[in-house]
Amino acid sequence: MEEFYKELDDFIESLDDKKNDYKILSFVVDRKGYISEEIINYIAKKIDMFPFSLEGTIKFYPKLQKATTKYYIQVCVGRNCGRKDLKDKIQELREKTRFIIEERNCLGHCGRGSTVTIGDEVFKYNTLNELEKKITNLK
Repeated sequence: MEEFYKELDDFIESLDDKKNDYKILSFVVDRKGYISEEIINYIAKKIDMFPFSLEGTIKFYPKLQKATTKYYIQVCVGRNCGRKDLKDKIQELREKTRFIIEERNCLGHCGRGSTVTIGDEVFKYNTLNELEKKITNLK
């Protein structure tokens, strides 16, 4: 992680506008794939901004918003994959894990049964408990 912060510092120093939070946050997403709270706090201190200002930028740009978690999760809620109480379970998981979990009408894996994608990987689940275990066990 120390190497990443050195790279981030060098990137910030190379900018004409050292407070261009969108460029800085985009750099983080391109390098790490996600923006952690630790990184937000580091950047805020480095460029003399409040963390909530950076969070406002993150909420404004979809690219950044999806990167606030290490895992981008999509759950199929379509006709073939949807299960009774699935939407309630998804909301419960959002609150429990604070991951961004999107509901999708089709993920294109109808032949597999109920599916969830985590990043670029597709997983099949048979019960809502299996789905919950898969998501809550992510580190």
